[in-house]
Amino acid sequence: MITAAITLLMCASGAPRAAGTPPTAPTTATPIQHLIVIVGENQTFDAIFATYAPAKPGTSVRNLLSQEIIDAKGGPGPRFALATQNKAVPQPRYALDPPRSVPYSSLPQPRLIGVLDQKFHTVGQGVDPRFPANLPAGPFQITRYAPYPGATANPNPVHPNLANPTLESATAALSAATGDPVHRFFQMWQQTGGDNSRLDLYTWVAVTTGMGADTAGVTAQDTGQGGEVMGFVNVQQGDASYLKSLADRYALSDNYHQSIMGGTGANFFTLATGDLPVYKSGAPPPNQIENPDPAPGTDNLYRQDGYQGGSYVNCSDAGQPGVAAILAVLRQAGVPSRCDPGSYYLVNNYSAGYDLDGHLQPLGPHNQNYPPQTVPTIAEALSRRGVSWKWYTGGRDPADVATEMKTRHLSLEAARRLQYNDIGDPLVASKAIMTQPLLQSRLVGLSTFERDVRQGTLPAVSFLVPKNLDSGHPGYSVLASYEDFVHSIVSAVQARPALWAHTAILVTTDEGGGHFDSGYIQTVDFFGDGPRIPLLVVSPYAMRGHVDHVYNDHASILKFIEHNWHLTPLSARSRDNLPNPTTAAGDPYRPTNTPAVGDLLSLFDFQQSP
Repeated sequence: MITAAITLLMCASGAPRAAGTPPTAPTTATPIQHLIVIVGENQTFDAIFATYAPAKPGTSVRNLLSQEIIDAKGGPGPRFALATQNKAVPQPRYALDPPRSVPYSSLPQPRLIGVLDQKFHTVGQGVDPRFPANLPAGPFQITRYAPYPGATANPNPVHPNLANPTLESATAALSAATGDPVHRFFQMWQQTGGDNSRLDLYTWVAVTTGMGADTAGVTAQDTGQGGEVMGFVNVQQGDASYLKSLADRYALSDNYHQSIMGGTGANFFTLATGDLPVYKSGAPPPNQIENPDPAPGTDNLYRQDGYQGGSYVNCSDAGQPGVAAILAVLRQAGVPSRCDPGSYYLVNNYSAGYDLDGHLQPLGPHNQNYPPQTVPTIAEALSRRGVSWKWYTGGRDPADVATEMKTRHLSLEAARRLQYNDIGDPLVASKAIMTQPLLQSRLVGLSTFERDVRQGTLPAVSFLVPKNLDSGHPGYSVLASYEDFVHSIVSAVQARPALWAHTAILVTTDEGGGHFDSGYIQTVDFFGDGPRIPLLVVSPYAMRGHVDHVYNDHASILKFIEHNWHLTPLSARSRDNLPNPTTAAGDPYRPTNTPAVGDLLSLFDFQQSP
């Protein structure tokens, strides 16, 4: 009798199902035979496309410019008041819609939080002297004060090697790096109120909470946060020109969302599972459970929240701090919480239960790791179907960090710490993946992607995560470096016409990084959705010049994969079970059958010739 594990391995390897029968790739529902998902970091839709004007006549887009919050030059528009930032009256308990007190007279001066000094390898903490102290109290154009890297000389330099771009170009780009806005679960819920209908508390919440009281260096007197949360670049003035060219030529969504309120770890995990990491064997250590009630004597500094502390939530228990406020929103919307009794969900960043080499990691009150997970993954589903896949993460292959090791005289371990995004490699969390060598072998680096493209061995489904310094993450990277990475991948695929003819490349980010965004947010369950983030479809079959308004989130990528390769939803509770949206006349952005997310098919035209 063949066990389920052996069957899974046979399917994963493409082994023949009958003796003498050669392996064949499963048929696809569309002409797309290769899907490449590129995931950068921490940019909202408005942070990049605030001033985007569609090139295709008759096409509309919802952004800061179209709503007249700003003008085409990046200054305040006639309806700037829609995004004017207010202060709130401090509350004794966590509140999603606290009473407002007074508007900010100007934005708090942006800070250098998280900005990596490439010369001294230190992280900035003070005010950013490039920005004035009297910015209007709303969205502002970053690149008036910190010019976009290469905007005049070479707007789209292409790395000759994806795994090892020149360190000189990376260091030069980081001279334009800006501060890293806070992006945590309860803070994002409080900024947006769930549906983002008021737009006015992004700054106050960021400034009063910071990265969490359990994070080293954060105090109520100085949380490290300023007005950086409200910044955007201006594509009408040459910023992000390559991403703009992709939007003009292919398809762009202005209604795609991060799945989870909060940061990288939860959103990458959801991208692979449609679900969240969970602690089920009793309760996690008490110091690792969230308490977003304000500490005594503070405006809004959460009691237990931060990168060295609270990150788990038992959202089935309305008595837990912060939970009742969110459950009230769900009740009003008629939306189930998806909170299983007694389960503690990880809503902020911890490392996985394995390291990248498969070693179990310790748990406990002083270890910010979560247990190995049994949540079903898209990788397992593809393997069972006999569909090839790989998850390519920058810095995982030793060849990825060869330049860092040589020029910076770093060990392999140190180079990986610099460049490998451990929380952007979510399949490392899966017990099924990490205990089956064949499946684990499909977790690889960017040098392997280059080889697979060159040798014609690219799998059907590829997830690509750039190295940290190329990710576009504020602080230690810049958007221009992520553009550069995307350009290199698109160019490499398009240089091989046989591959390009049946490929779709999805370009997105894991989450918005705390940046301001003006788009509607649908309440899908206790965990999100979160703000809009960019999504581009680059393909011969992309609907040319189209700006798509269908409501999507990370589960939409899972739904597209499942549709194209004839898979079923990953589990009874995963978000890929949600129906496609229906909408009312005159409002294409809000599903009338909430909760609902699309499957991305509305961004394609499979009738056109490639």
